[in-house]
Amino acid sequence: MAQTQFYRYVGDKEAESINEKKEIKSKSGVTWYTPDRYDTADEAQKKLALRNKPARRVGPIPADEMADLDHCPLRPVSPRFGQPGGGVEAATTKPVWLFDKSVLA
Repeated sequence: MAQTQFYRYVGDKEAESINEKKEIKSKSGVTWYTPDRYDTADEAQKKLALRNKPARRVGPIPADEMADLDHCPLRPVSPRFGQPGGGVEAATTKPVWLFDKSVLA
């Protein structure tokens, strides 16, 4: 059985920080992830109802390397910022450490 994997879609500054620290942790204290892989920034922005188009995708991150989703369990993404939503998201207040150098695309 395949293990669930997670992704985070980020801007250039967050990608630089992640690459430098090998840690994913939002400045807001709540970091959102999705089990869905989107191959274009447009698709990620629409499905995750993001305000801005993401510059990079972080992942896949295996579920067993993820922090507990203590802020929000998996749920459908509602429309916002003029985007339709429809993807799936979850959030944690804990950092996620990256062990695989190839997860930042």
